[in-house]
Amino acid sequence: MGIPDWKRPLRVWVLSLLPILLPLHLQAEGDRPAPPEQPAAGPKDSAASNRLAPRDGLRGFRLVPSQVRLWGEGASQSFLVVAADARGMEVDLTSDSRFSLSDDGLARVEPPGLLTARRDGEVKLRAEVAGQRLEAAVRIEGTQRARPFGFARDVVGVFTRNGCNGSECHGGVKGRGGFKLSLHGINPREDYRWTVKGGVYQVLSPSAAEPFDPRVNLEEPRQSRLLLKPALEMPHGGGQRFERDSADYRRLLEWIRQGAPYRAGPSESRIERLEVFPREAIMEPGTRRRLLVTAFLEDGRSQDLSSEVLYESSDPAVIDVSPSGVVRALKPGQARVEVRAAGKLVQVRCGVIREPLDHYPQVARRNFIDDVVFDRLRELHIVPAGLSSDSAFLRRVCLDLTGTLPPAERVREFLADRDPLKREHLIERLLNSPEFVDYWTFRFADFFRVVYRNAYVYKSWIRESLARNKPYDQMARERVAGQGSGGPTRHFIKSISGEVMRPHEKMGEDVRVFLGIRLDCAQCHDHPYETWTQDQFWGITAFYGQLTRIRDLSVFMDDLSGNEEQPEGPKVIHPRRRREVAPSFLDGSLPPSAGINPREQLADWMTSPENPYFSQAIVNRVWANFFGKGLVEPVDDFRPGNPASHPELLQALAEDFRLSGYDLKHLMRAIARSGTYQLSGEPVSRDSMPWRDYRSTLRQALHLLVGSTYTTKIAAKGGRVSRLLSAGASDREIVRELYLAALSRFPTAEEETRLLALIEGAASRRKGVENLAWGLLASRQFTYNH
Repeated sequence: MGIPDWKRPLRVWVLSLLPILLPLHLQAEGDRPAPPEQPAAGPKDSAASNRLAPRDGLRGFRLVPSQVRLWGEGASQSFLVVAADARGMEVDLTSDSRFSLSDDGLARVEPPGLLTARRDGEVKLRAEVAGQRLEAAVRIEGTQRARPFGFARDVVGVFTRNGCNGSECHGGVKGRGGFKLSLHGINPREDYRWTVKGGVYQVLSPSAAEPFDPRVNLEEPRQSRLLLKPALEMPHGGGQRFERDSADYRRLLEWIRQGAPYRAGPSESRIERLEVFPREAIMEPGTRRRLLVTAFLEDGRSQDLSSEVLYESSDPAVIDVSPSGVVRALKPGQARVEVRAAGKLVQVRCGVIREPLDHYPQVARRNFIDDVVFDRLRELHIVPAGLSSDSAFLRRVCLDLTGTLPPAERVREFLADRDPLKREHLIERLLNSPEFVDYWTFRFADFFRVVYRNAYVYKSWIRESLARNKPYDQMARERVAGQGSGGPTRHFIKSISGEVMRPHEKMGEDVRVFLGIRLDCAQCHDHPYETWTQDQFWGITAFYGQLTRIRDLSVFMDDLSGNEEQPEGPKVIHPRRRREVAPSFLDGSLPPSAGINPREQLADWMTSPENPYFSQAIVNRVWANFFGKGLVEPVDDFRPGNPASHPELLQALAEDFRLSGYDLKHLMRAIARSGTYQLSGEPVSRDSMPWRDYRSTLRQALHLLVGSTYTTKIAAKGGRVSRLLSAGASDREIVRELYLAALSRFPTAEEETRLLALIEGAASRRKGVENLAWGLLASRQFTYNH
């Protein structure tokens, strides 16, 4: 077969248009990929000195912590020395400092800044660096008493520090090698049972299966597999985790010798929370920062755990971290260090910059969003782009608020308008337009799951709610606790066939929609990668256990007393424990009282100001609509292991949204009015951004060549091209009109001259105009919102 006639001139025109239209592909934000960079070479982890950091102009010297209280035999504390350089960047001077004590009889200090207690008393720690002398006050108590040793903190701490209870090892769903541990130590009681009694984990039963092979040997402690395997004195699939007679080995050995108790005594205190210093580090490639980790215990005491935790880098290409907590910057980018200890997690944000700016320019700010974003950019030494052009802003905001392009005549009016507040006026007109309601009904219908069978009533409820600007917390309560046959109850129908969702399906959807949390993987067992448990899954599912369908598919109600359809009353049965589950919230708390609609109690808990997930989940979804990516991504995957890229911004947006009365238009107005949203798509610091790939898919490429949108419809009678030709518009008028309609801007003088020449040289005037329209629609500047 030969090439169809319509495609012959098209191919020639594509080649002739490339020199003119190619810039349209390259003007889309982030479109020019930067080549991958190689990690910067640097000294080994054992040397923590910041050899690349300048030493002139240092100020703001600090010794951290400035005061500390130590308790127990052999108690120790790490200290850090930091200062700010002339560019305002904090540098670590610990390895360059000389430490001494006011009384060597009370304690000893050794590089790099580790103090160990000897006797009770008060002592001053001194650090000298760069002509500065710093002091910290240390109070030492209880050196004659050994610190209580307990399973939950100490043994689980050894498991966590050596990666034994990670998801790829014994912390997996069924454990590994016949030994099961809870993920990252979130359930120490279960861990103790598996360790001292043994047994094989069963997904659908709380009872262990044979063989019961304990990991400890109380008669011959050194022959315990808990020691032999990780020391590689017998085959171990996880390799060597520690050496014989190492600190961790001796700790486990002493515990077994004591009879392997769960709790050493009433004075043992578990970890309540972890803190790390610094919480954030801005670094240059090749520099290093030490981390200081402090555990705050239930009894009010604190303890330095810097050498007793697990450090992991979220992106080893940007930063790496040593087992002792020394972070090394490798190449520009952002990453985080996850710090884990006995069921606890804390994270450090690290930004690696290419080159610090000596003089950062003043950037105009429009609202609180800009305060947070521009402060962060200043910390990262990144200068934001300038303000977008009127044409770029018009196209962008129309697409984001109404899902449509502005008509050509509106583009002309907006570009000619000299009112300095015209952008604010435009935002208000769009927020109050019918197109806004249409577009956001479509968006909400997508993640509220409107299906064919429930479409009309359900979608009408969504449309009415948006048209009235109903507070979002009210929408959530109506949907979660809805009863009867109204629109909010229609989401209980999950398919075209009319099948009704089961309690755990209702729960999973509501929690994912309104809290941004995916609990699905905890249905049959504890979550394999996060700290959500199976008990939490079924505890919150129980709120839906009394929901009853009456009269076929028409009415949904909560049955609080039982009825003829379900004589024994609805129940939710835990699939592993084989017993009825009482409702409980994700935080472990119980509903205040019985006899009240349980879903109303759940809705109140979900939307309460004390629940941070509710506001954060929706502002994250809306932010993703305007910027193409959520602050948490995916937008419905909030979890400790997937933190927000900009947590301060997420918190500020959520708090402002809450204070507005959960006003969706207020949220969108704040985003659209911000200088952050109105920045130009032309990057300033392109070389510091990560590489991205915006290549089209095969399906898109084929549709571009033979799809009806790009062939039949362009040339259709009554279409834009046909109307322009029938109206007798000149070639120049046609070029400008198509540019206004597709790109919301006039062509440049060079673009206009060259396109006029190409239309004139086409086989026919109509074919030339059609091919110009095709070229504009195929351009990346049209395809992407920028």
